[in-house]
Amino acid sequence: SINKEADMLVAKAKANKEVFKYVVWYLTNQYETSNIMGMDAVFVHMVKNYYTRELATWVDSVQLYKIQERAKVLEPILLGKKAQNLTLEDTLGNYKSLYNVKAAYTVLVFWEPDCGHCQKSIPKIKLLYDKVKDKGVEVFAVDTETELDKWKKFIREKNINWINVADPNLHNNFRYEFDINTTPQIFLLDENKKIIAKKIDAKTLEDILEKKLNMTIDVVPAEEDKHAETH
Repeated sequence: SINKEADMLVAKAKANKEVFKYVVWYLTNQYETSNIMGMDAVFVHMVKNYYTRELATWVDSVQLYKIQERAKVLEPILLGKKAQNLTLEDTLGNYKSLYNVKAAYTVLVFWEPDCGHCQKSIPKIKLLYDKVKDKGVEVFAVDTETELDKWKKFIREKNINWINVADPNLHNNFRYEFDINTTPQIFLLDENKKIIAKKIDAKTLEDILEKKLNMTIDVVPAEEDKHAETH
């Protein structure tokens, strides 16, 4: 609905070059920086339709490429899109595939054991998992770093009994494909691995699952640290 209204505004603005430029820039910037989940879909729509060499004449080629590249990264992980498959090694060196996870809901979390915010968030997700794992919820947790000893030690100490995988030889491009610039990053997928929610904290994950499962969970503390660490 926002895309439709945005197109209408841009169409009216085309009569004046400067107004067109401002409206396109304003709408694109507004939704790229929105804190509301899902609004990046408007940014992608604006870039695909208006940030072209023919229309965005006020942007130089380098900046245009960066804007287009940003939209290219975000488009596959928009809400409603099917997440790309991940096939990574578990703690025993066996390969596990995201698409092979049979669950009504899959929590896809990217984290690493040295990340201070991960050290706080992962135990909270574990509390949540213990409450909902018998309700059709599975966790597919991806270690973003390559130091396996630290990863395995954290898993043992916190008794993390969900699907733990890593990419120790850097064969996978998930950091780019899922836009992982900070950790932790949490995605919630449905049974077909379509993205329901993304880049949320543990408390928001709990709130969404309460509604989806029609149950009271209430294990994650109300004050969730919403910051993530940049890597």
